[in-house]
Amino acid sequence: MAEHGQPRDAALETEELFAQVRGALMRYLRHHLDDASVAEDIAQEGFIRFYQARSQGEDIAQPKAWLFRVAHNLLIDYGRKKKPDLLDEEGWLRVEGRLQRPPDGLEARVELASLPWYKLTSAEMECLRLRSEGLKFREIAEVLDLSISTIVSYIARAVKKLQETEPEREAPQHGRTPTPL
Repeated sequence: MAEHGQPRDAALETEELFAQVRGALMRYLRHHLDDASVAEDIAQEGFIRFYQARSQGEDIAQPKAWLFRVAHNLLIDYGRKKKPDLLDEEGWLRVEGRLQRPPDGLEARVELASLPWYKLTSAEMECLRLRSEGLKFREIAEVLDLSISTIVSYIARAVKKLQETEPEREAPQHGRTPTPL
């Protein structure tokens, strides 16, 4: 990596990180937020903080995990500050519409949408969400401030819960049982 503390190098690192991670970060934020502009603001703030940290010479060994951690914390801060919205009839119709169909860009994940996510704890869901965005176990541990073994345990339990709900595969109905080869 370039010499620490150089604003030009920090800008280049930030641009590279933006190109590599922006899509995954926005999907993660949009999952948690109804407002795309708030998600964009949080993502932008995360990249600004990355640039500032690198400009000041902070060594960031795992930039992707660092950025997701910052975004995760900004989400928590936003949730604490946000006042509850009182929905009018139109607002309720929008919410119901979102619940009845998958959000934009998820058509390819229709099968996943049919899985019983309600069986998972919020921690298990969060781990799976971050994993689906390409983060490694150690990066997820850094984002959520948990141990790697805890992350592995959450993901393993989540996968087991989801697999337990798969329908049993029926044996062929040919009047006889198949013979092993």
